[in-house]
Amino acid sequence: MPFPTLLHMSWPDSRPSVVAPCPHCDTETVWLQLAYGSWQLFDARMHPTEDSAAGNRFAIRRQSRQVIDLDDVLENRWPATCLQLHKFACPESFDQTRFHQRRPRQANDIDLEDLWQRLAVRRDALQAEAG
Repeated sequence: MPFPTLLHMSWPDSRPSVVAPCPHCDTETVWLQLAYGSWQLFDARMHPTEDSAAGNRFAIRRQSRQVIDLDDVLENRWPATCLQLHKFACPESFDQTRFHQRRPRQANDIDLEDLWQRLAVRRDALQAEAG
């Protein structure tokens, strides 16, 4: 199955799997989903695996086409080239690349009082229905 055509777009659009230049350094970048579910911004070009630092070596698994961390794979199975996170090459983009822009962010402070109140109301409603 051939790969879809990659379009060049402005980076603030940040659609997944679309190559777009970084607004800070003009390096080609792409948002890809890790096998663990999170989204990360990667350089669009491959780098030699042996020259890459630990924690910054990623590859695309053939079966699932999801990005995996090579540190979780046996070293003898590593490819010759790998993907690298863009935030290490462009420190100016570090804060912007922590989260995929279309992903909803959860607030740091979670109000559990509201949750407990809603659960109590629901429990009371179920008990009233039951008799």
